[in-house]
Amino acid sequence: SAGFHGAPMIVEAARPWCSDLTRRHKWPIALAMLDGAHVSVRFSTIPDSPVSPFHATLNMRLSLVSRALGRAYLACCPDEEREILVQSLKKSANPEDKPTNLEATVAGVRSFVAKHGYAIRDPHVEPKNSSTIAMPIFHGDRVLATIGLTYFRSAVSTANLEEVLAPSLREAVDGIEASFRMLTSGRPASALEDDRNSSGLAEQEVAFPGIGSGRLR
Repeated sequence: SAGFHGAPMIVEAARPWCSDLTRRHKWPIALAMLDGAHVSVRFSTIPDSPVSPFHATLNMRLSLVSRALGRAYLACCPDEEREILVQSLKKSANPEDKPTNLEATVAGVRSFVAKHGYAIRDPHVEPKNSSTIAMPIFHGDRVLATIGLTYFRSAVSTANLEEVLAPSLREAVDGIEASFRMLTSGRPASALEDDRNSSGLAEQEVAFPGIGSGRLR
C-alpha cells in the first residue's frame, strides 16, 4: 500500500552477471537507470570488490553529460528521448550538465560510443584517479539501464581496457539482455543462474575478438 514493488526486474536479471564480473576482475560494477535528467545507481558490487575506488554509490545520481553510466544512456537512447533530455539538461543547476557547448559535447559522446562500443567518464571530473567504462542494456530499441565497471587509472592500461575489460563487459551485457528476456517471458528466475553457469563464465574467462556496436546510434 506504500508503493513497495521490490527490485526492478532488470536488476534481478543483471545481479549474477555483475557479481561474476567483480569475482573475475575484482573491480566494482554498477547498474544505473534513468532518473529524471540523470541516472541513479540501482545496484552495485562495491561490497564484493577488494579494490573499489568508492565506498558506496547506491542511489547516487549521476550526470548524463559527464559520467560514463549517464553518457552510455544519453548516447544510445532513441533520438526523440535524447532531445527531451537535452532540453532538460539546459535547465539543470548541476555544473557537470552544462558544458560550454552542450550539443557539441553530446555529439562527441555519441561519436565516441559509436566508435568504441562503450562510454567513459569525462577525465576532467573528480575523482581523477579513477575512471568508469559503461555500456547500455537494451530491450528492443529502449535502453533499460546502463552497466559500468570502475577502475583506478594507474592500474589499467589501454590494452587491458580494450582487450580484457571491455569484451568482458560486453559479454555481461549480452547475458543480461538474454536473462531479462527470459524473466519477462515467464521463465523461472532460478533458471538464470543455471544458464550463467552452463556458459562457463563462472569458471573461466572467455576471449572475444571485439566489441559489437551495431545497435549503438
